[in-house]
Amino acid sequence: MSKNSGSVKAPLRRTAAACAVCVFFTLAPAPALASGGLHASSGPTVSAPRAEDVNGLRLRSTASPASPISAEKDPHAAAAKPRDRDYYEQRGEIVWEVPSAGKVIALTFDDGPDPVQTAQILDELKKYGAKATFFVVGKRAERFPELIKREAAEGHEIGNHTYSHPFLTNNRSTESIRSEIAATQKVIKSINGTAPVLFRPPGGYYHERLVHVSLAEGCLPILWSWHQDTEDWKAPGVNRVVNKVLNNAREGDIVLFHDHVLGSMNTVDAIRKILPELSKRGYHFVTVSELLKLRGSTSGVSKPSGSKTK
Repeated sequence: MSKNSGSVKAPLRRTAAACAVCVFFTLAPAPALASGGLHASSGPTVSAPRAEDVNGLRLRSTASPASPISAEKDPHAAAAKPRDRDYYEQRGEIVWEVPSAGKVIALTFDDGPDPVQTAQILDELKKYGAKATFFVVGKRAERFPELIKREAAEGHEIGNHTYSHPFLTNNRSTESIRSEIAATQKVIKSINGTAPVLFRPPGGYYHERLVHVSLAEGCLPILWSWHQDTEDWKAPGVNRVVNKVLNNAREGDIVLFHDHVLGSMNTVDAIRKILPELSKRGYHFVTVSELLKLRGSTSGVSKPSGSKTK
C-alpha cells in the first residue's frame, strides 16, 4: 500500500464508480476504522468453514485452494453487511496489533524490495539485531531476488503484498484476488523455498471474500496499528515519520513503513533515528510471526475457537 513501481498509492482517490457497485467503504482516521486506507466491507459469507494451521495459529477459512470460489458464485452481494474490526479480530482472521505481547514491537515494510532503500534498511536493522517483516510485491521480488534471499538469511520475515499491487476492493472477482496472492506465493517459494504465511492487502482494503481467499492460500491477513501508520509513502519529511512512531509507540504495535518510495529516502533516514531511541526505551524488534506467538490470554486479539496454544 504505497507507491509501487511508479504507481502512487492513493487509497483516498477512489472514484465515484467504485461506489456504484455497492461496495461499502470506510475511511480510517477515526478509532472505528483502520488508518492509511479505505476498507471495502464484506462480500457474501460462504459456508463450510475449515481450520488451517498458519504460524501456530488456528485459522478459520471458508475456501479451499482445491475448490476455489468462482467469480460467478460471488456477485459481490448488493446486500452484503459491513464487517468491522471487532468482527475479524474476534474470529482471529485479521490482526492489527498484539497489545499483550510485552516490550516488543513489529516493524513492517511494504512495496519492496528496492535495491537502494531495502538494502540500507537491512543494514540499519542488522546494527541493532532488529528483526522486521517485509511485505513484498511479487513483480519486484522477481526483479530483485537477491534481496529476498538476504531478508530471509538475516532472520527477517517475508510476507505477501500481492503480485502487482492492485487494490483488492470488493468489486474485484474472487479469482482476481486469488491470482494476485497465489502468484506471489509462487514467486517467494521459488526464491526461498518457503511461501509466506502472512498477507497484507494494498491500501488496507479488506472484506469477507479477501479474508477467505487469503486464508485458503495459507496466509493470515495482517494490517497495522491505527496509530502507527507513518504515511512515509507521502514523503512527509524524516522528522514527521520519526515523531509518528516514537510519540505513539506501544507494546505489541505493528508499525507500517514502506521500503520502496519513489524519490524519497525518508524511511531509511527515519529508521536510523527510530531504532536507537526505541532500543533505549527497552523495546525489542520482532517479526510479525514472532509477535503473534507472544500474544496471551489478555490480548485484545482473541484466538479463534478451537485454536491450539503453542
